[in-house]
Amino acid sequence: MGLPRLPPVLGEGSTPLVEAGEGVYAKLEYLNPSGSFKDRGVGYSLRMASLLGYDCVVVDSSGNTGLSTALYSARLGLKARVYVPRGASPGKKALIRATGAELVEAGSREEAARLAEAEAEKCFHVAHPTNPLFIEGVKSLGRELAGEAARGADVLAPVSSGTLLLGIYRGLEEERGGFRLVAVQSPAAYSLKGLVQELGWVGGVEGRLLDALLLTRPPRLGEMARAVRESGGGVVVVGDGAIPGAVREAVQRGFLVEPSSAAVFAAHEVLKEKKWLSGRSLLVLTGSGLKYASLLEKLAAEAA
Repeated sequence: MGLPRLPPVLGEGSTPLVEAGEGVYAKLEYLNPSGSFKDRGVGYSLRMASLLGYDCVVVDSSGNTGLSTALYSARLGLKARVYVPRGASPGKKALIRATGAELVEAGSREEAARLAEAEAEKCFHVAHPTNPLFIEGVKSLGRELAGEAARGADVLAPVSSGTLLLGIYRGLEEERGGFRLVAVQSPAAYSLKGLVQELGWVGGVEGRLLDALLLTRPPRLGEMARAVRESGGGVVVVGDGAIPGAVREAVQRGFLVEPSSAAVFAAHEVLKEKKWLSGRSLLVLTGSGLKYASLLEKLAAEAA
């Protein structure tokens, strides 16, 4: 028996799909309540946690999952503790604190995960890279894409923990949609290296600007690789050198997204130049740039 479909908590999901160029469409996941696609998985997970009787929540996050967890916990009356690596976005950390959640800074992404895991017996552990409830929530994105334009399309998405990739894949598979998945990764967290076809690399070997793509050893890596291979897709690596131009392109097309989301524009350009694309592309824009106002201004100016 499968997991139930639950109603949204804060209206998450059903985000717009808009034209972003000839044969290119953008799925505006950054318009979810907390500003990222993570609201789909968090909303589903915390509604289930509430139904199961939990009164506290713990999560480790580079920022977006933490903010989403803090916001949804406030809505549902749950106490939240969020562990983030020290390099997390100042804007995201400020917003997490604004919700009333407890914010704890760890040294690294992996240390944050270990600290959260240690509290899993006392509180509901969101554990988004492994929690089946989280991926179940993100599957709604795949189902929406299947009903919009995914058949025969190339779907480009930023990939770190793999929850977005797997949610899209499973949702599309349920709807029997023919598609190819392209994982867009940072050089600093190129976990799919050697496991799937490398379709291109642009922007050098630094990945400091891609602060939402930090997980170097995702626990579902084997599943991620199989999903990409079975779809006939591959991976494009995007480094810092390509981000100013990608941010500028995104903004000029009307999309205020964070650098890790803008990376899909750089990846799309690589595939376009290589004539790899099938004809229709779906770019999943995962996180809001409003959390990075000063940085976006700086990056766009660099690319001018």
